[in-house]
Amino acid sequence: MPKVLILQHAEGEWIGSMEHWFADQEYSLSTVRLDHDEPLPEESAFDWLIVMGGPMSVYDETGYPWLVAEKRFIREAIDQNKTVLGICLGGQLIANALGATVKANTQQEIGWFDVYSADTQMSWLPEQFKPLSWHGDMFEVPEKATSLAYSKVTPSQGFASNERVIALQFHLEAQPGTAQAFLSLEHEGLPSGPTVQTEKELLDDCYLEQNQQVMFSLLDYLNSLPS
Repeated sequence: MPKVLILQHAEGEWIGSMEHWFADQEYSLSTVRLDHDEPLPEESAFDWLIVMGGPMSVYDETGYPWLVAEKRFIREAIDQNKTVLGICLGGQLIANALGATVKANTQQEIGWFDVYSADTQMSWLPEQFKPLSWHGDMFEVPEKATSLAYSKVTPSQGFASNERVIALQFHLEAQPGTAQAFLSLEHEGLPSGPTVQTEKELLDDCYLEQNQQVMFSLLDYLNSLPS
């Protein structure tokens, strides 16, 4: 049975709707809470690595010293040709592990905003859709990686580094309760800005079905790759 390791960085930032996809598959799931100082396992302990989001920044190694080991761990998983998927902070960690720059975006992007495909070769990726974005940082596309998506605010919303490594800036895993969980992490309240939606807008669930369909299509694609 293939083994999936999930790296979690904050309460409420787990795999969301992906849990329903895995429930119908022959996979075993385990989670490491890095924010609880849980140790990373040996690389032989998993086949898939899913790196989730969090309120911290990739470069905040002083405040979160476990980031150093995590980035090294991600790079080793990529070098061993494991399937690696990163969401938001997770995508930024993959980018950093591959030597790309992660930096503050020109403005924070928090809400349901249009994202556009930059790669028509990816059959799981719609030409245009509205995922949940919740970030102030952005990644650049690593050398030899392929840009997957962009938005009006964020030029790099996703990339693929070989067919097994996918990094996304947005939250395809969003399900009922996800926005509430993210809001609870905004201890000082939502920032202000032209691309920060109101709490009422953020709690609008009308885009969840489409997002789940795209999320499941991505997982189907990764599952179809030869072992």
